[in-house]
Amino acid sequence: MLNMPFLALHCLDEEIKFFDIINTKAKGIGSSLSRYLKRNNDNLSWIATQLIINPDSPFYSIGTLIGKRNKEKHITLQNIHNFLKLLTRKSDLAELPKEKILYISLYYFNEIKNILPNQWSDYKKYRLTHIVCLNALSIAGNQIISENYNFSSNQLNNTEISKSLTNIQNIDWSSEGSLKYLKGVSGSNLLAADLITSFKN
Repeated sequence: MLNMPFLALHCLDEEIKFFDIINTKAKGIGSSLSRYLKRNNDNLSWIATQLIINPDSPFYSIGTLIGKRNKEKHITLQNIHNFLKLLTRKSDLAELPKEKILYISLYYFNEIKNILPNQWSDYKKYRLTHIVCLNALSIAGNQIISENYNFSSNQLNNTEISKSLTNIQNIDWSSEGSLKYLKGVSGSNLLAADLITSFKN
């Protein structure tokens, strides 16, 4: 027979109350903060964080780490994490080192910003940096980058990608234009299909 030490406590009213509050009223942390906390163990979370804190990133002035949006910072860390998933999904791009994916992401989105600087900087007047459109650009980017990345030499054909991306100038990105009613996943997929077609012209 084995004797085990046992301790019983009584009259823990305050502790019971505190336990009840934590387990019934506590508010979970936001998804963006969760991604930030996982940045050292999750490659896409690390890359997304870099895309917000790097001054050379197009998301530097419009991204927020904690997930709280305002007029200037309307793209969250979670949003960028989603862009990266779309940019690398179902391709060998996802297997590249995180530093390489960061380089590709910086190049791709910076090129878009450079081609359409006014549309990128004016969230109210244009839809370019609205989530539905950035998701579409990420989906389209998955195809154009995969087609122009040499996995043997680990080199990106910047010239060809830049040439294809110039065609995004032909799209009316204004908030009152044809993209006005674009919503959700279906809207992103629809726009992505148009973008991919324009890249090939």
